[in-house]
Amino acid sequence: MLRVGQKFPYCKVKVYHNGEIKEINLEEYKGKWLVLVSHPAAFTTVCQEELSELSKIYDEFKKLGAELMSLSTDTVYTLKAWKESTDSLKNVEFPMISDATHNLTSTMGTYDENTGLTRRGTVIVNPEGIVMHICVNDFLIGRNTMEILRTLKACKFVYDNPGKACPPNWETELVKS
Repeated sequence: MLRVGQKFPYCKVKVYHNGEIKEINLEEYKGKWLVLVSHPAAFTTVCQEELSELSKIYDEFKKLGAELMSLSTDTVYTLKAWKESTDSLKNVEFPMISDATHNLTSTMGTYDENTGLTRRGTVIVNPEGIVMHICVNDFLIGRNTMEILRTLKACKFVYDNPGKACPPNWETELVKS
């Protein structure tokens, strides 16, 4: 199982992105920040709300040099149908990863064998391919999308300032710096 401080296991994945179903190699994102956000299943309310909210701040991730991707155990065809039939997902521009094989979600520690679904997980990988953050929630606990962005900023601050730590409630201090 993946742990903070380990190299991220870049792999090929199927995605639905920009109206296309395709295979990408996550290694193409080495040199950038990578933020993977897993969610249990398409056509569910909380998952839909999370992706919709993330789409509203996607440009903020890109400004920080990060690529954001959602991830579920749904097939790529299910993800396509979900995005195309759900108004609140029409503006989702980030790649939607299908992990129907359960390889990546198992490695991330979010896969649940009893349900075949992934728990809500967030993994942040630095440009060198090292995992800096992992958080896993129960299926029913939605995430604060601004907290995901704040955590990326904290990871980036620590990465860009070796030896410096982010204190509690640091958001204000970092915005000034």
